[in-house]
Amino acid sequence: MDKIIDKVILLLCTTVLCIFSVGNEYLIIPVIISLLVSALCIFFERSEIHLVLYLLFTGLCSVYPLLCIFLPLIVYDLFFTRYQYFILFVIPLLIVKSALNNSSLSTLIIMFCLLSYFMKFKTTRYQKLLSAYHGVMDDRNELAIIQEEKNRSILENQDYEISVATLNERNRISKEIHDHVGHLLSRSLIQIGALLTISREPVIKEELSALKESISEGMDSIRASIHNMHDESVDLYATLEKLVRDFQFCPVQFEYNITTTPLLKMKYCFIAITKEAFSNIIKHSDATQVSLQLKEHPAMYQLIISDNGTVSEKTKAIIRRFQLAENSLDGMGLQNMADRVKGFSGNLNLTIEQGFKIYVTIPKELVREEY
Repeated sequence: MDKIIDKVILLLCTTVLCIFSVGNEYLIIPVIISLLVSALCIFFERSEIHLVLYLLFTGLCSVYPLLCIFLPLIVYDLFFTRYQYFILFVIPLLIVKSALNNSSLSTLIIMFCLLSYFMKFKTTRYQKLLSAYHGVMDDRNELAIIQEEKNRSILENQDYEISVATLNERNRISKEIHDHVGHLLSRSLIQIGALLTISREPVIKEELSALKESISEGMDSIRASIHNMHDESVDLYATLEKLVRDFQFCPVQFEYNITTTPLLKMKYCFIAITKEAFSNIIKHSDATQVSLQLKEHPAMYQLIISDNGTVSEKTKAIIRRFQLAENSLDGMGLQNMADRVKGFSGNLNLTIEQGFKIYVTIPKELVREEY
């Protein structure tokens, strides 16, 4: 756009010069030719084409000298290219030819050529500065994005480390409560039971019975709290990630998308199925890629384990018996998987298309009601 503005200014200047030099009656032809050549220079960006158009225009100038007035418009595209020195050889010849008729006109043409040079210099420098500015802004934005990703990664790692530390501390506290407080309360209950056995006073027996009942309730409450803390201390993501990290048979693509923490028994179910599936891949598969996906949906949890290995005829026979709802699932621990999923009122589906795939779905509501 800046080059077009420069050319419009040069066209206006040379047109005014032509009007004052030769009048309006000879204006239309040189203007049309100059506009055509200048437009072709804009359309074709290669400097070789600009040189050819410039030489063609100078050839027309030798036939039609009035075109010399519009020479500043044409040389504009040749400045700051590797062919710009051709201007030095051609312009003097044309100016001398024009000077035979009008010396002041030659001076004005030279001035407009210099104006064309400085306008091209200004526009070229501006475009370089603008390009450099855009480059700096792009680099700044890219660095800002990278820094934002690093900050987010740091925050996620910090949250994960805090979560792991919290879970480990809960586990430690629950063990200490179980080992110390639980044993003390159990010993107290035994002692109270012994006192109830040897005591003869009804009032004392009644008080000891009430005390034993209170301690028993406290034991039950502590036991429930310990179980809840232990449920939360099992990090499903960290356990599955460790299984993936320890699986050296082939690369594993791991995807974990769960926000609601499952119950402890369900965590063990997912972990056990994953272990069994990885073990089967090592023993029975020639896979080169494994995918492990654990996803949470509004009404269910979904575990998908797949590989790209070749399925043997024996495995196909086992899967066919499973798909026909036969009770025996001998081999590869599939029966254990089915029993675990059935305990949560879930579904276990197996497919052998493009590798071996295990689909496990467990409804959330049924799990909550059952446990």
